[in-house]
Amino acid sequence: MLKKIIFIFIVLISFVHANENFEAGVDFELMNNNPSDFVTKKTDKILVVEAFWYGCPHCYIFVDYLSKWQTKKDKDIEFLETPAVFNKTWLLHARAFYTMKELDNFSELHKNFFYAYHEQQRTFNSIESIMKFLDSQGVDIVKAKNIISSEEVSKKVQKANYTLETYNIDSVPAMIINNKYKITGRMAKTYDRMIEISDYIVDLERKNRAK
Repeated sequence: MLKKIIFIFIVLISFVHANENFEAGVDFELMNNNPSDFVTKKTDKILVVEAFWYGCPHCYIFVDYLSKWQTKKDKDIEFLETPAVFNKTWLLHARAFYTMKELDNFSELHKNFFYAYHEQQRTFNSIESIMKFLDSQGVDIVKAKNIISSEEVSKKVQKANYTLETYNIDSVPAMIINNKYKITGRMAKTYDRMIEISDYIVDLERKNRAK
């Protein structure tokens, strides 16, 4: 009997949680009142930007949640990981991110870079330390050095910095959807809720487009 009661309780809680209505100004920030380009059909993709920093412990944990988030794999989703640049160290890590993006095994390198920082206490405070990491991953170091010091990477870092400045990002991780909705850790409160709020907004944008 007790098992049956517990099961019913879990089902009821799950039902309420799944049908939770999220509120602007409480669960997410509405950055502007203009219809998004997706809603006005200027684009066929819902843009989802995750602002992060490799040294952020919450971002490190959130990577696992993002890897399991099925919505980001939908055909109408464009998901972009974007490194925040708040100081010189973050700038260096942003360069490392865009360097790894140019390599064949980016997903593995991205995950392992996080792991090395948080589990092996490798803070990557110099290009040399980043190259040692890439060398341990079997990367062509000559190629990596050319990429990390390239003008192309500089432009990508600059663009990412400018983009996140327009979003007024002051903490990570954060999710920005269609340049209109912003979800911060303080608003989401948990990793699960950050994903759930993102799903809610994606669904909202799809409904608004269909009107």
